[in-house]
Amino acid sequence: MYSSANTLSKPPLVTVVVVFRERFSFALQSLNSILKYRNYPFLLHYHDSDSPPSIRRELEEARDNGELRLFNAGLGTPNQIRNWALSEVSTKYVCFIDNDVLVTDGWIETLVSTAERTEAGIVFPLYLMGELASNRIHMAGGKSTLKKSSKAVYYYEKHRYANASFLWLKIFLKEQPSDFGEFHCMLLRTKMLKEIGGLDEKLCQVNEHLDVALAAKKAGYKIMFQPRSVVSYVYASEQSPFLICDIKPFINRWSHEQAAFDIEYFSKKWNVHSRQNMRKFLNRQINSMPRLYPSSDGDTPAYSAPLTNYEYPYISSFPRLIRQCLDNGHSREEVRDLNKVFDVASALHLSSLRRSKKTFIEHLVRTASILLHHRAPFDLVKAALLHAIYLERTTSANHLPSTAQNRTLIKNIVGNKVEAIVYHYALATRSLLRQKITEPELIGEFPIVRAQAAVVRIANDIEDLLDHAAILEGKNLKIFSTSLALDGILAESCGYHSMVAEFSDRISLAESVQGLALDNSASQDSMIDLLHNRSSFIAYVVKNLGLSIDGLVAKILRKLPRQLLPMRTRLAVSMVESDDKLVQ
Repeated sequence: MYSSANTLSKPPLVTVVVVFRERFSFALQSLNSILKYRNYPFLLHYHDSDSPPSIRRELEEARDNGELRLFNAGLGTPNQIRNWALSEVSTKYVCFIDNDVLVTDGWIETLVSTAERTEAGIVFPLYLMGELASNRIHMAGGKSTLKKSSKAVYYYEKHRYANASFLWLKIFLKEQPSDFGEFHCMLLRTKMLKEIGGLDEKLCQVNEHLDVALAAKKAGYKIMFQPRSVVSYVYASEQSPFLICDIKPFINRWSHEQAAFDIEYFSKKWNVHSRQNMRKFLNRQINSMPRLYPSSDGDTPAYSAPLTNYEYPYISSFPRLIRQCLDNGHSREEVRDLNKVFDVASALHLSSLRRSKKTFIEHLVRTASILLHHRAPFDLVKAALLHAIYLERTTSANHLPSTAQNRTLIKNIVGNKVEAIVYHYALATRSLLRQKITEPELIGEFPIVRAQAAVVRIANDIEDLLDHAAILEGKNLKIFSTSLALDGILAESCGYHSMVAEFSDRISLAESVQGLALDNSASQDSMIDLLHNRSSFIAYVVKNLGLSIDGLVAKILRKLPRQLLPMRTRLAVSMVESDDKLVQ
């Protein structure tokens, strides 16, 4: 936490009120920015909305150091929190600022001095978007337009210089009256807020900034834009990803239903017809949150052991995978997207075989099928088809280095979200992001994309264990136990109970089968019983071809390069071969 001396030589004119917007993951960076530029006296009120433990501890430390007053506002709507905060404000001005905003030197004193000089009721800064270095303008003043027709009065809003370069335009930007600002950061005269009855709490998602602007104008107050005060709101990105703890408040904050209500309510209140295209904005906003939890639609998948009927439990071919998608309720548009992903996977892995002599494509399809069965979000299913694309050490002959150029190429084909899962899967495989969860209460502070990669990892490992060659060749099964310890608890906490249970059971089964396969003194009946009940391919061969289990193991292992086999396995195979020769 950044620390600054909080020495107020005279009573401050303004109270800065930090309000939760949609995520916790940038809260501390934003707060540090506010504390850093505190050479102008102001009171700081922080209205926390049930932050996760580590963030809460930092906030409490800042409170104990006298940097701020800390309140717990819960998960109320932004205007509800702002009105509650207003009851604690005794200064001439109040500045509402969201918890995902960075400020710059001189930001608050410039707003206050502008309000003092112009007697404005509202003053707002120049809004950038992203990290400050990006210099992209979000809004340099707002312009509203009323157009009358025979049926209604239509209301339009426009952000001046949206997406333009701040470096190119800053010398041309000047202080001027404006029609509205946004609640990313907004200075308001406390007296004016009380005159208009505070902020309208019925507005939750859209138009609340327009509502307060219209109310201020109706009460006779000016609204000023001040470009010498510069702030930037930082949206979720790869550098600042959503955390698991962000999911609940984000869903509480954004929905199509609430937005529709806001637009209708605003239109009736001001006797206008809101014509701004909110659908595109809302779709982009709502879809920015990565999907993590399994779907609750349909029957909850349950894993029950043992598996019988000698039938592989998951899909092996892409056409049948499409059918599984449609049967699970996915749209044809989603299937078309999946086909694009499969084309990329096929182009890279089509010629590759696994050590079990199955195609690598089969492995990818089966991994995707496992996720579909357990009702994972569709982005995870798509990521399953591509999960090996950045991996250097796989049984696939080909991979792509995760360079910026290659990542951009894959993003353009499959989308940013899917590519991010695949990239983090590769990082986790290289043990760069995999860590044991020692405190379950901190799970919420894991990036969502990290949890998504963990769920794909569990599905991949289940498929590996279903590949019987991995069991019989003596593969070190500790890697699966490690994966269960590192990724299982994360997947379990995200609702994938049945999949983690299946993974755990298959690890135990693999250990049993491998132990029997490598122990010549093991009971043949016990071996066959295990395989008969749990293993499709081997059980089928045992039952229908009448091979002895030792002979079966030898036949499989003879096809594998001897240097790849553990010493115990080599010895077992040699003993079986010697016995065969003696019998002959």
